[in-house]
Amino acid sequence: MELAVIVSTYRLLYSSSRSLSILVKFLTDDVGLRRIDSIVNWINDKKYKSVVLNACYLVKHDEKINIYFFYDDYGRKEAEGREKFEIPKDELVEVIKKWKVDYIDVPLSSLIITVDNGKVILDPRKTT
Repeated sequence: MELAVIVSTYRLLYSSSRSLSILVKFLTDDVGLRRIDSIVNWINDKKYKSVVLNACYLVKHDEKINIYFFYDDYGRKEAEGREKFEIPKDELVEVIKKWKVDYIDVPLSSLIITVDNGKVILDPRKTT
């Protein structure tokens, strides 16, 4: 199991792996507070295979998406050994929607993200 903790300032407090840190960076810097429609549309659009956002580079591979840090000296190259977070397209859409509903639209003190058996789980902690 991998674990990451995000605090209410949208900063990563802790991550047990670099690959999970990539997902967190995607959520905080690329999805952030914006409308999610454009990202979801890109995920479902069959024309475009890759996209560069604020912090991450996303590449579609069949029904999965690889998320990379964009500023890690590789740019748009998919190199052997390059750190990535891989997730099924449908699951990424659900994670983005849950991020928006449970973390952005409601004041929280923190968000715990775990990956257990390949499944991403967002566990919001409400401000008391």
